[in-house]
Amino acid sequence: MAKNKHRRERLARELKRKKESQSPFPRVLIVCEGEKTEPLYFDDIRKQNRVPTAHIRVLPANGTQPRQVVDFAEATFRESKEYEWVFAVFDRDAHTTYLDALNRAAALDEKLKNNDGQKVRVIAVPSVPCFELWLLLHFIEIHAFSHRHEIIQRVATHIAGYEKGLEGVYAATEPMLALAMERARRLKHRFDPRQGDDPVTLVHEVVELLRSIRPSR
Repeated sequence: MAKNKHRRERLARELKRKKESQSPFPRVLIVCEGEKTEPLYFDDIRKQNRVPTAHIRVLPANGTQPRQVVDFAEATFRESKEYEWVFAVFDRDAHTTYLDALNRAAALDEKLKNNDGQKVRVIAVPSVPCFELWLLLHFIEIHAFSHRHEIIQRVATHIAGYEKGLEGVYAATEPMLALAMERARRLKHRFDPRQGDDPVTLVHEVVELLRSIRPSR
């Protein structure tokens, strides 16, 4: 009897320690096609909210094709199985594996399990034509497709000195974030990202999640 009692008490202590060690907010992995622009942008949100990298990890992929981004995100998750959310962020551009990447992410969504036995959300985050569309939405409405070079040029008229890899982009655009999110939602409602020839971006969905993750005060 005494032995069983001690065993129950030990198990109770172990369960308590496990619950106390569990994260109070989700663990997120973001893998980006871009080496600098997108990682810097998402990591700035993490830093502003003072969330450790253990909970929000942002990485560039080891290739620029969308399918490579999804595959790298999957492989990185499988190394540790530490995450509840896995995002693969990539542009439409003229990539030949764009639809393949969307399909692969959809096939993985809620099919993988993390180290807590929870189903993992694996979500593709495309932008058509490119990530800079999301930035431009902070300043103006977009209704029709434009080439990536035109989009980037238009962003530079609103963010002085804008170029790939520029630091401080999140801080420069945050005051207009609510407008950008509303505009992005309207584009998503209007256009199907799978078509790949209409302006649409799902970056706002990642931003919304990241901004909700804050350590307790």
